[in-house]
Amino acid sequence: MSKESLDIHCEHCHSIEHFKLGPDGAQTIEQAADKHIQGKTQIQSKSIIRKHTIDKAEYGYALYTCPSCNTLYNPYTIKIEYDEIMLFQPFYKCPKCNTTLVKADEPYTSYACKHCGL
Repeated sequence: MSKESLDIHCEHCHSIEHFKLGPDGAQTIEQAADKHIQGKTQIQSKSIIRKHTIDKAEYGYALYTCPSCNTLYNPYTIKIEYDEIMLFQPFYKCPKCNTTLVKADEPYTSYACKHCGL
């Protein structure tokens, strides 16, 4: 297991789920927006990058969980602080129940397995 990935093993069905962590090769916020971000989020982030002074940017794969389903998800996330007071950080929704995902806490073994549900 490296810093860029995490494998989680289910104790019940013995399946292994692989999650990416970090920027996955993107060197700049522009590269991250072009390569990994899609749709309306990509349009908004690229507009902010072109038109504003970027104070801080965080981007990369992260672990999120659904508070309703208790399942882990691995979206590519982006957070841009700009013009000294503004913040752009999109929300991510659960594909099963449409609940807003929240950042996952360790230990990751306490979350439901996508394969067996336990």
